[in-house]
Amino acid sequence: MISISSYCDIKNNNYIRRFVPNKQKLKSFSGAEVADILSKGDKAINENRIEEALKFYQEALSQAPDNTEINRKLGKTYHKLKNYNLAEENFKVYLKSNEKDAEAWIELGESQRQKASYRDAKSSFETALSLEPSNDLARRSILETENNILSCYSPQRAYEEKQEYAQNNLREALRMAVEYMTPSYMQDLANVQIKYGETASMGGTANIAQYENSIKTITISNAYKYASPQVIAAYLVHESVHAKDADPYTSVREEQDAYEIATKFWIKYSNGVNDPEMDYAADLYKKSPTQLRERVEEIYVLRDPSIAKTSPNHPPEKKKFFKFSKQNAATQSIKQYNIIA
Repeated sequence: MISISSYCDIKNNNYIRRFVPNKQKLKSFSGAEVADILSKGDKAINENRIEEALKFYQEALSQAPDNTEINRKLGKTYHKLKNYNLAEENFKVYLKSNEKDAEAWIELGESQRQKASYRDAKSSFETALSLEPSNDLARRSILETENNILSCYSPQRAYEEKQEYAQNNLREALRMAVEYMTPSYMQDLANVQIKYGETASMGGTANIAQYENSIKTITISNAYKYASPQVIAAYLVHESVHAKDADPYTSVREEQDAYEIATKFWIKYSNGVNDPEMDYAADLYKKSPTQLRERVEEIYVLRDPSIAKTSPNHPPEKKKFFKFSKQNAATQSIKQYNIIA
């Protein structure tokens, strides 16, 4: 665990709940167009109804067996269901006709890694990196897999090497984040701790990073221990927006502000590193900051339909809006979160 305070001194001187898939009986597919079936499957995936999505994709493939894009959708779905053998099988079918798709090679490699086929996984990740040499997900997946292989022979050494790498990575990421933010901003975060750890799930997917106000801690997912410092720093910048408020509230506006400042950091400091999540946000922002803010709102309303539009300090001019009294308690409410991602 690392404290922000020491880095501030240096610079000044120079809801989470897993969704249970809907088990309701599916309607008949008879006569339905493949595109319509796929659309229903995609909607089910987006709403975390994984088992229902699987049935839609299986039906679509039965009607269009030569459409390998469906195999990729099936691969992703089986992976979410932790059926890594069938995930691998479907990714391989897709890659037979799409061998230049680096992202799909990474997806195949991750399914192989999850079922402990480490050497196959490393080969898949290396193929992805050869196709896209700046792809940080491929690079860090190779490092993770090499550590998995080492752990088979020397678990203690694998653990120690990974911990050393991760701590050095986190220190460099924190240095970059502190350099980007203003000294006065970071001074407000002097008591916030930063660590790697298991993160909570939102919409069936583990958070990349999260802030827990009750313990004043920003947690970066263990899955990102081998990520480039630029990637980790972007998420530290994001979570610092939540941590600076020192409250257990978030809102659409707060999430929009957090994504925007992290995206600006990424555009300025990514330095040729490619990361799928941050690159997506950057592409939206470059088209229009409004597009990024609209997408953030769409995502968070989908995750939690009860999320408030604004929260304390977001926007700043309304910071007193949520100061409760008996008179306004009945008409104004804001939801508290144990974890803010």
